[in-house]
This record gives sequence, C-alpha cells and structure tokens, in this order.
Amino acid sequence: MTQSAELLNMETGTLLKQEQGRAVFAVKAPDDLVVKVPMKALRASDAGRVRPFLYKHFPTTRHRMLLRQLTHDIEVRIRSHNAGIASPIAFTNGVMRTDMGLGLLMQRVGPESGGLGMTLDEFVARDLLDTAALKALNDFSRAVFALGVVAPGLNSRSIVWGQQEGKWQPLIVDGFGDPNVIKLRSWVPYLRHRALHRGMERTARDVGLHWSRRKKMFLRNDYDALD
Repeated sequence: MTQSAELLNMETGTLLKQEQGRAVFAVKAPDDLVVKVPMKALRASDAGRVRPFLYKHFPTTRHRMLLRQLTHDIEVRIRSHNAGIASPIAFTNGVMRTDMGLGLLMQRVGPESGGLGMTLDEFVARDLLDTAALKALNDFSRAVFALGVVAPGLNSRSIVWGQQEGKWQPLIVDGFGDPNVIKLRSWVPYLRHRALHRGMERTARDVGLHWSRRKKMFLRNDYDALD
C-alpha cells in the first residue's frame, strides 16, 4: 500500500474540494498527489452497520470504486504506452489509509504552482477555451475513444484542466472504470462508444458546445473548430 505508514485524519486534513460523492484532500508529500475519499467512507456509521455480512466475508466490496479505478487506470496506461498516446485519465498511485477507510492516491491535476485545476465548466465559464484549448480538448476526446476508456460518469465536472510544461491539458479525475460485474462496456466497443458519446454530449451541453459523433470531437455552436 502506498504510504501505508501514514494515516490521514479527516478532521485535521486539508480539504481541497468536496462534491459529486467524493472529497479530495492534500497529502504532505509528494505535492503532486492528492487523496480522493468516497463520501460514503466519511460516514463513520458505515463501518459497523452497513451490510456487515457482505463486508465481513467480501471485504473488497467496501472499496470496489477504488479497485475499479485503479484497475482501469492501469489498463489504459498500458494501452497508452503501446499506442504512444497520452492517457486522458489522471494517474492513480495506490491507496492511502484514512481514519474513515481507504482513499485513492491520485495525480494532482492543476497549475504547476500548486492547488487543483478548474473543471471544464469553470474553464469555459472564464472564457479560457481558446483555439489551442479546444484542440487540447479534442485531442483528449480522441484519446478517450482510442484507448478504450470506460467513463459512465463523464461530465463537465469530472474533466479537470492541469498544467504540464506550461500547457493546459484536460484529464478525467473521476467517474471512470466499468462498475458492472459483467463488464460489457469494457469488452464490446459498440456499447462503450455509445456510453461515451452520451457522456460527451452531456458534457457539451453543460458548457455550450456541440459534440460530433462522426468526428468524435467538440465543436463550437457555430461548428468552427480545429479538426
């Protein structure tokens, strides 16, 4: 377990963001990582009361979201390496103990100077989606399809802009991995692509863009975008 000797206390830890069923805390070191804790884990009553039989005999079920995202990130990173395409998912780095259960250590996506980056809807609201940023967003969307990403929870809040070598790049920070026992979306491209198109269309509507299924890219509403 990464940083298994360190225990993060939820009461005294530095909370960076809390929304969409997750809380994101800073870690002491290294500063390029954060720990994401599912909101269910923050409820102390869950520990001894919720589904005690299931958690006792199948302990990994309590952390199925962490396992799903860890596994999917590794799968996508392997494909990314083989294809020579940058992964569109913020990398995971194991798990970390907290006083309310396990948290997922993840890449801190944000400015090089520190802190968390803007979500896609915040980025667009600040009128930062210029031609270069739109191209980066479309490179990201093509990588999502090319690398077989499963992201049923994709929306304008789960895509965050991070700065790498001075350039802003979008990454998925949440809502990835196949939650189903029978992972049809992982195995069947048609089902995976259909779900991704729906997620991209939902994202486009949130930020005033248009999603082209044929081109697999975001367009401005006047359809003026880089191909």
